[in-house]
Formats: sequence, C-alpha cells, structure tokens
Amino acid sequence: MILYKAKSWLPAVWHFHTGPTAFALFRRLGVVLIYVAIVTTVEIHYFDTRLKDTPSSFLSAMGILLSLLLIYRTNTAYDRFYEGRTAWGALVNNSRNLALYFNAVLPLDRHEDRLFFAKMISNFPFALKNHLRGSTNTDELELLDDEDKQTLNRFDYKPGGVSSLLWNRSESLYREGMLSTSQHINLNQRLTAMMDVAGICDRIKSTPIPFSYNLFIKLFITIYVGVLPFTIVQAFGYMTIPAVVLTSYILIGLELIGEEIEDPFGVDRNDLPLNQISQLIRVNVHDILNYELPQAEKQAAKPGFVIVT
Repeated sequence: MILYKAKSWLPAVWHFHTGPTAFALFRRLGVVLIYVAIVTTVEIHYFDTRLKDTPSSFLSAMGILLSLLLIYRTNTAYDRFYEGRTAWGALVNNSRNLALYFNAVLPLDRHEDRLFFAKMISNFPFALKNHLRGSTNTDELELLDDEDKQTLNRFDYKPGGVSSLLWNRSESLYREGMLSTSQHINLNQRLTAMMDVAGICDRIKSTPIPFSYNLFIKLFITIYVGVLPFTIVQAFGYMTIPAVVLTSYILIGLELIGEEIEDPFGVDRNDLPLNQISQLIRVNVHDILNYELPQAEKQAAKPGFVIVT
C-alpha cells in the first residue's frame, strides 16, 4: 500500500504513473490513440459520416450516465477496500486485547503457556494473509513443537488450524482451573471474534463485482470512446486525437482503479499492507507477553513504501 503525504501533488502523480495500473492504462490508451488517429484522418480527408451531426445533448447525456456508473463502480470498490481494512483493524485490536488478557491471567512462571499464546496469536494474521492470497505456506508461522505443526498441517484452512490450537490450549487451562467460568466465557468471545474477521475477509474475497455489471461498464466505455471521435471531429479537427485520449484516460483510469482496489488483499501497490499489519501484531503481542523480538522484526512492522517530498 502506498502511504503518501496528502499535500504532495507531484510525487503522488509521479508514483501513480510508475505502477502496474498506470502501465495497463497506457497500453489501453495506445490502442485508443491509434484508433482515434485513424478515424480522424479518414473523417477529415477521405470519408465523411453523418455522426458529426449528432446532437451534443445526446453525447452529454451518455457522458452523464457513464459518469454515474463509474462513480458507483469506484464507490463499491472502495467500500470493499475499506471494509477489508476495518476487518484487519479489528483483528489488530482483538489480538492485542487477547494478549493483554493472557498476560493478566497467566502467572509469570507459566513460560510455556505464555510463549505458546504469544506465537499462536501472532500466527493467526499470517495464516489469514496467506489464505487470502491463495497460499498454504507455513514458513512465516512460529510453531513450538512438531505436534503443533502436524496438527496445523491437517487443516487446509490454516487460519482455522491456528484458531483450533488456541481453543484447545484455552480449554486445557480452563480444565486446570487457571480460568474461571466467567473468564472462560469472555475468552471464548475473543477467540470467536478472530474467526469472525476471517469470515468477513473470505466474504470480500469470494464475492467479486458481478460479471455482467463489470462487463457492461467496460462495454459502455468502449462504445462511448468509439463513437466520440465521429461526433466531435468537425468541431475539433485534429484536436480530436488529444481530446479523445484525455477522455479515455479518465474513464479507463477510473475503471482500472476500481478493479485494483476491489480485491484489497492482493500484492498490488494499492492493496492493504497485510505483511506490515501481520508483523505489527506479532511485535505487539510478544511485547505484551514479555517476549522480546529482534530489532529486524520490529523494523518490518513499519510501513515499507512512502512517498516523501
């Protein structure tokens, strides 16, 4: 995710146009440039069509309809992005609260239990991050022994596996008398909240913008850009070329931005910084439970991409 200073216009503009989304935009604009150059040249020198007589009010109405569709498209995509960030914010808070709870409940001499919960609470965001990105890799997870690793390997859904280990150890503490009934109930609510976050993220990930709606917007943009040079060539002449390219830049750019942020859990530059958030949780949880992490891991919890003036 790109973190930027809101008042820095030129650095923000520069960095936007150096990313994959901008390159995809430029490729499409190249096609538009070739198309409108051919249409303009043919219209001026070889073949005159009646589309130049199209009322300007019709073109304006089409532009307004397309603008409303794109506004709805980008708002819907941003809602998904923001809901994903809200869910991961809840995971950060819940992980800290869970660590604070175990720190208060577990005596200082219960080193094994305290280390277990420090590692397992930290493992959950990493397992969820990898799941959302289509990976079953467990290299980033901290495991105490081979038994925990074997238990986790039985789960295709790794966040569920980590949550299962947390539940099992919590139930063992309750049976030992380390937790009262009221504490056990409160703990269950916090453990359930972690899986609730995973459920929200799964819903966002598995429910993309409907195909027919997405296709219709692309088709509408294509038709609008395709017709536009025919209707303005008489008034604009060769200025039709930059005018249509600029219009396409705005319309296609908005559509591509919507496509990029509608799945906020990927690895694009404008997606959520899940690596950094997961590492932040690991640092905070270990700190609360009195386990010091190397400075390199603490550094990894800081934002990694910043636009500066």
